[in-house]
Amino acid sequence: MGDMELPDDLAQALEETGAQAGWDGYSDELRADALAWIDDARTTTARSKRVDDVARFAGKGLPPTPFQ
Repeated sequence: MGDMELPDDLAQALEETGAQAGWDGYSDELRADALAWIDDARTTTARSKRVDDVARFAGKGLPPTPFQ
């Protein structure tokens, strides 16, 4: 994954949903964009929703919502 560090909440969501392989299949650019999107959330609720979105779509082999 290069020098990008996976946040604990996203790592947990990927593990719980079995979506790690989907995340690993994302390009470096898409992973960086998704991490920035998560980090840019203004509230913890928004961040949680974004983490869930990324994990859900990674599990389907699709990019997260804003990158489709």
